[in-house]
Amino acid sequence: DTPSFHCYLYIMTTINNDTQKNNIEWITETELSYDTTSALYSNTSSTEESKPCCFHCGESSKPLSKCALCHVASYCSKECQRRDWKKGGQHKYSCPAYKRVGPKMTIANPIDRLTARNDIWHRVRFYACPYAIHKSSTQGLGRGFLFLQSTCTLAQLSLPQPVSSDGRRMAETRSVLLHFLTLGEYDSELCRDDFELACVRDELKRMVEEGGYDETKELVVLMRLRCGHVAVGKVPLVPDYGICVS
Repeated sequence: DTPSFHCYLYIMTTINNDTQKNNIEWITETELSYDTTSALYSNTSSTEESKPCCFHCGESSKPLSKCALCHVASYCSKECQRRDWKKGGQHKYSCPAYKRVGPKMTIANPIDRLTARNDIWHRVRFYACPYAIHKSSTQGLGRGFLFLQSTCTLAQLSLPQPVSSDGRRMAETRSVLLHFLTLGEYDSELCRDDFELACVRDELKRMVEEGGYDETKELVVLMRLRCGHVAVGKVPLVPDYGICVS
């Protein structure tokens, strides 16, 4: 079989919008045994890891105070905090996301992980859905699922801005890689290279082969991220099927 082509998407700075996020149904999630140390601190030296800087001006030599709401964003002065809150609405809208990832850039709470996945999907859906429908319908691959993977962690991808909890800009551009795969390709390609992904095969088979979704209204998604976070879900097509195939 000819391997499915893939598509890169770069994660842009966004403002949260909760519209339609509640329509996403995540069937299962699991955490694989991946080493995340290099991913979390790829943009800092060993001496910088524990030394946050001001979220507004980048100052790190002065005493810093934290946002009283998220307890993550640091500021060297009240003026910097005021400006960061008002400057384009940055921290005003990203504060809940930083509270979710915490100072260690990890997401332990299941509800927070669900919210983070929804935020990521909401950001890429207008590109991902037409791509998947094009592969399944126009190119005749048939029923399958969208495989979304990234070299970033769940925490990194879920933040509205590419700025870590220490106030420093992430060194690498955040992006996701999209593949549309049939279940046969999943067995022969993905599970061959990463046998741990076989842990969600039953859920994928039930969704793809046993009528678990309406392909004119929904899309099955397998998400795998650098931190080892894996989830299978069913998402609504946005835009709708007619637009995706046109």
